Amino acid sequence: MVTVMDKGYFRILQAFDPLFPIGAYTMSNGLETYVQKGILCDEFTLKKYLSAMLCTLPYNDLGFAAKAAQGENWLTLDELCTASKSAYELRIGTNKLCRRFIKNVTSLEKYKNLEQYAKDISDGKAYGCYPIAAGIFIGESCEDISEGLGAYCYSLLSAAVNHAVKLIPLRQLDGQRALYNALSSIPNTIRVSLECEISDLGCGGFGFDFRSMQHEKLYTRIYIN
Repeated sequence: MVTVMDKGYFRILQAFDPLFPIGAYTMSNGLETYVQKGILCDEFTLKKYLSAMLCTLPYNDLGFAAKAAQGENWLTLDELCTASKSAYELRIGTNKLCRRFIKNVTSLEKYKNLEQYAKDISDGKAYGCYPIAAGIFIGESCEDISEGLGAYCYSLLSAAVNHAVKLIPLRQLDGQRALYNALSSIPNTIRVSLECEISDLGCGGFGFDFRSMQHEKLYTRIYIN
């Protein structure tokens, strides 16, 4: 028996696919610094990096996306998210991804809330943060927002692995093993992101922020953050 899945889920998969043209491939979110300093150097350290990433995501990007998907005020979330991006390159990066994401998604279909968020950004009421745009999109696209958050979380992990494979470098299979090892933690990461309070958002992850700040001064760079 063939089960017909909700078409909104396929929209989510398309929007968070690495091939979706928003420029995410140009941004390592500080991972390039970890590699240049020798902290991230093999499959084992990549697994540790992904594990640390999963621990912080509910209080950072995934948490902001979850609250936006749950219908929290996106202007409040935008202000918090912008303030939490202490590294300059992260603030610029999330804004660029946000604008490109909204432009591309709304060119495919109309999304009332996402288009209003875009207007608030244009009017100067909001800065524009990719996790919030992603969350609003999830909230408007599928009935089960946990599925959308799962796709978003996976896309963040997959992007990190793709960057690491190129930078270290690693065999593709080594990167996929590290990613496979992280998959079992995604459901709990989503649960925590849905249950956390808004006051918890932005806490932790200072190591990632610090490496992103150092990235601004790297002698040789492939990625723009």
